[in-house]
Amino acid sequence: MKEKKIVAVLSLYILFITLISVSCAKKDKKTAKFEAKTSKPNVQSKRFDWDSIPVPVDIEPNKYWKLDRELSDDFSYTFEPSSKTVILNGKWTNFYHGNWEGPGATKWVGENVLVADGNLLIKATRKEGEKKIFTIDCDNDGVPETWELPATRMGCVTSTKRVKYPVFIEVRARITDAVLASDVWLLSPDDTQEIDIIEAYGGPGSDKRNAWLADKIHMSHHTFIRKPFKDYQPKDSGSWHKRQGVNKWGGKWVRVGIYWRDPKHLEYYVDGERVRIISDKAFATRDMGGEWIYAYPKPLENGELPKDASGNQSFIEASSLEEAQKNSTTSVIDPFNHLKNGMKLDKEMDIIINVEDQNWNACQGRTPTEAELLDEERHTFKVDWIRVYKPMEKLN
Repeated sequence: MKEKKIVAVLSLYILFITLISVSCAKKDKKTAKFEAKTSKPNVQSKRFDWDSIPVPVDIEPNKYWKLDRELSDDFSYTFEPSSKTVILNGKWTNFYHGNWEGPGATKWVGENVLVADGNLLIKATRKEGEKKIFTIDCDNDGVPETWELPATRMGCVTSTKRVKYPVFIEVRARITDAVLASDVWLLSPDDTQEIDIIEAYGGPGSDKRNAWLADKIHMSHHTFIRKPFKDYQPKDSGSWHKRQGVNKWGGKWVRVGIYWRDPKHLEYYVDGERVRIISDKAFATRDMGGEWIYAYPKPLENGELPKDASGNQSFIEASSLEEAQKNSTTSVIDPFNHLKNGMKLDKEMDIIINVEDQNWNACQGRTPTEAELLDEERHTFKVDWIRVYKPMEKLN
């Protein structure tokens, strides 16, 4: 009898443990389902449109490229146009970084910025009767003139976070097939230092008035004095990139990148190929045949940079970048010492993406006609993605 009681007690105990285990298993499954529904996605595992495209810049073996997720954007979301200043995806404001409508006939407006179908879209439009007044010495006779032209409404976005060297920034974009400027650029908060990533005037226009600019991508930077206004940028022929077989960039998708290695060294990349180097006192440019041309500027004459017969900045060729650096006495970063900081690009900068109807173009008639603007697709700048990487030390 005693043994039967012991067996019965053990049986009840085993049944009790089994019921508890089943209940816990069910609870664990419910908890797992709940956590799967409510937990935040693993940001580190997100796949981006550019994941299969390697960074084209070689860096030291002890370093690697780390993606800056706060600045990089593949525009895989939707953003409706807004006339108010608002934030896109926590990364961009839909306006310029200062209280300025834009150069020349440009009028930046928030409602010409949207995100759809995986692209940032910046459109160009006009409002009937709206004018823009600006001043420029259009014929370069030393006498500025006042111009009044129809205002061209376009969009502009500015990053909410700034970048600083060393950094690699690359953009995949479709250039507008228009006489307007499609731009991705960097600008310091005080507007004294600028680095242009994309500056392209992709469309020849219905009457071919913009044909000279349409087949080139401008690769430049600026140093400014704001009062009185002075502006330097390299003006050697190599600052206008051309590609074999391309008679216009308008309507084409292209990847353009900048490696801002240090305050005196910039490298430009087009579709993963290095095509231009601006370094301290020398230039290096890959020509249409794939050959590198190494050069350095002629020294200042009477406070000005000498020009050749074509109006470009004069330079002297060398056999290598090292030789050009050795022979040069003139900065290619800031030869007039506008910045008074040792001729360096050394400030944090905002990333700006926009379209512009620039003053020097508009006053020459290279502004969209009303008939041209009816083609909305040609007058929309599309950005598929922008990625930003910093070189980081590997841990042993």
